[in-house]
Amino acid sequence: MRILVLFICCIILITSCKKTIDTPVQKDFTSDLAYFGLKKGKYIEYVVTHIIHDDEVDIHDTLIFRLKTIIGDTITDNEGRKASKYIRLLWNNINETWDIKDVWTTIIDGKNAELTDENQRIIKLTFPINKSIFWNPSIFSTLPSENYTYDKIHVPLVLNNHLFDSTVTVVQNNYLTLVDYKFQTETYAKNVGLISKYYKNLRIKNFDTLQVKKGEEWFYTMTKFGDE
Repeated sequence: MRILVLFICCIILITSCKKTIDTPVQKDFTSDLAYFGLKKGKYIEYVVTHIIHDDEVDIHDTLIFRLKTIIGDTITDNEGRKASKYIRLLWNNINETWDIKDVWTTIIDGKNAELTDENQRIIKLTFPINKSIFWNPSIFSTLPSENYTYDKIHVPLVLNNHLFDSTVTVVQNNYLTLVDYKFQTETYAKNVGLISKYYKNLRIKNFDTLQVKKGEEWFYTMTKFGDE
């Protein structure tokens, strides 16, 4: 009887170990790709606020304008890949028309969502999305290296009376010293794309981010989106 019990225990142990080895858990990040909003005809309109500071000459100027982005036709980018046009337009108050400002390219290549601006290829998102992920967005460009990370993952958000079921925020810079303050984030909504952007690059006094000597700030806020 003792031998039979020992034999059954061994069989259970072997079966359990075999099951653990044969069924590894794999992360499926396909649904995460929807955060980039890469669909032909997808457009987003923003109100953009640009603030310039120069305390030495008593300048604190604010410029507010409307910007629109559209995912355009498929083209071959400078890396020989099938990418999409990323068209940026500015609102012309006089003519009441959208005028093309520039045309960039955008692509999801493997685990990276990229935007190329004048040959500067930037990794905006990388997959799968989780807080343990970090990356250098400028690895394919001549821009200085940085360290992007994720924050506020898969959370609902209300922005300009729009309820987004799932959003993710990328922390692109968060740097504070006695005289410098740099903070930059981008927030993406699933099936929409970039819905807000926050950027500060300032010279400050005595760690006080409200005592600005010089620098600039950018704020992008989504006002409308859809398909054309």
